[in-house]
Amino acid sequence: MKKIISILSVATLMLCSSCNDWLNVTPQGQVEAEDLYETTKGCNSAVGGVYYTLSGSNLFGQTLSYGLIDVLAQYWDLSTNTNHSYYPATTYDYTDQNVVGAFQNVWSQLYYAIAQCNAFIHYSEPNQASIDNYNLLLGEVYGLRALAHMELFEIYGPVIHTTADLQKKAIAYRTAYNNVSQQFDTAETVLQKASEDLDRALELLADDPIRDPEVGREGDLNTSVIDYQDVLNFRGARMNYFCALGLKARLEMLRKNPTEAYKLATRIIEESKEILSLTNTNNIANNNASSIWNYSTEMLGSFYTNDLYTMTDTYFGMGGGMSQASISGIFINDTKYNNLVNNVYGRQPDGSGQDIRLLWFSADNMQETGCYDFMKVKEAEARANMPQPYAYFPEIPIMRLSEVYYIACEAQIGVNNTLALQYLNDVRSTRRLDPIEGPLEDSDLLEYLVREARKDFIGDGRMFFMYKRLFYNIYTSTGRTINANDNMFVVPIPDDEYEFAGIDKPTQN
Repeated sequence: MKKIISILSVATLMLCSSCNDWLNVTPQGQVEAEDLYETTKGCNSAVGGVYYTLSGSNLFGQTLSYGLIDVLAQYWDLSTNTNHSYYPATTYDYTDQNVVGAFQNVWSQLYYAIAQCNAFIHYSEPNQASIDNYNLLLGEVYGLRALAHMELFEIYGPVIHTTADLQKKAIAYRTAYNNVSQQFDTAETVLQKASEDLDRALELLADDPIRDPEVGREGDLNTSVIDYQDVLNFRGARMNYFCALGLKARLEMLRKNPTEAYKLATRIIEESKEILSLTNTNNIANNNASSIWNYSTEMLGSFYTNDLYTMTDTYFGMGGGMSQASISGIFINDTKYNNLVNNVYGRQPDGSGQDIRLLWFSADNMQETGCYDFMKVKEAEARANMPQPYAYFPEIPIMRLSEVYYIACEAQIGVNNTLALQYLNDVRSTRRLDPIEGPLEDSDLLEYLVREARKDFIGDGRMFFMYKRLFYNIYTSTGRTINANDNMFVVPIPDDEYEFAGIDKPTQN
């Protein structure tokens, strides 16, 4: 058997590449790459390489979850630390070199993940008859390719005020494994191609083991160490059937089709009711080793991130060794905590100091570290039914069930506000909050929805994109309001990419 090269080693090399050099992987090691996709283990390794890229700190492992993208959502006040590398991002200064560099990494790494997906499709399909669980692997790849393009669209694509804006240029949707330059597609084309990829994923994942309540999110169907396959273990921490379905609902909201989004949202709620659930308040309120701080029961899909707790301990200073003058992390001191209590979770009339999510911010280590722990992304003591060393697995969510409820709520605003409010209250009841009383006008109901999402999405990297999609004013953790404008919501595409695609760079408004 010829030598099987590791996708992970290629990923390491790619970290040093310029923003469009990801295309150059095509001709290098082509023979070895073909061999990689001839075996079940090789294909599992190749798909693992895609997850490795997407879960890295430059993408969902930090920047696109609790890192830079949450700074844009104004969760953290950096006004007293203007030397912080992300301070310019709080003013939406996309010319600052730290911000430019971070988003260049996002662009190149997302497209590298797309190249990995395209390589898998290109090389593996001729061998599919000899690959065990090939449909699961291929379905994941199509779903991940859609996710990567959707993330690029949400970051770099235009604001879609009306359906007419779907004709604006956005990004290139790449489906071929080659190094040929490609013109940017319209927003409509990007979302349509993503929809087609998700449809293909759902077709291939129709028999996903996660749909079996006996397997669920964390089951392991491997019966042999010798024939072990990653794809059969912990389906909740992969691109799976429910996750692909959830992304379809998210996509329909992006292209302003709430009717279809509602159908998908209710379908997810119905089909997943024996597998997924909104968090059990008792799991958190007891504040002990049984607490599931990351609300993993709500995750439709996630990225299992081995070094998550090491990264979050450093970023939030939970492991000590960080000062309030840090230029690269977030120090949740008393001021930041009180901002969240007063202006996000306790804000009246819908907020409450009894919100169960306030337990995400723990003062247990204040004396030792000088800051609050962010329990949503912190390692906790192992609970009884989980193996060491985790009380729960280190996961970064791709999408949560709460977002599905928010989609159902939003899709019904102006159609059936009573039903819309019920979906919102369904989530609130699991957060130890009293129901909001109706009837409500459309604008009031939308405001309550945005407020609730703001409380829930912290650390997940979703709130900034909700603001953008709704073209909604951003309410900061300090109580200020930042008026929405197109420039703040559209991160500039790296200059080199316009030259590579052979098109002129547009001027900002």
